[in-house]
Amino acid sequence: MDNTACPLCALERTPADATGLAWSSQHEPDGSITWICPTCTRAQLWRIEALLAVASPTAPAAPVPMRRAA
Repeated sequence: MDNTACPLCALERTPADATGLAWSSQHEPDGSITWICPTCTRAQLWRIEALLAVASPTAPAAPVPMRRAA
């Protein structure tokens, strides 16, 4: 299964995009492919080069508020 919207900005991947090389792909442990739009790919290039996951096909967990120091 391919996730056809960028998980970072929700831009939809069109059939025209599928014929080009602008979108990057991230192969998930379950065998699915997450596609990342060109803008988000450029913004996350350092993570890609470090072989780190760029995005999750599901929404990230909500941030936990920091506690104030005493």
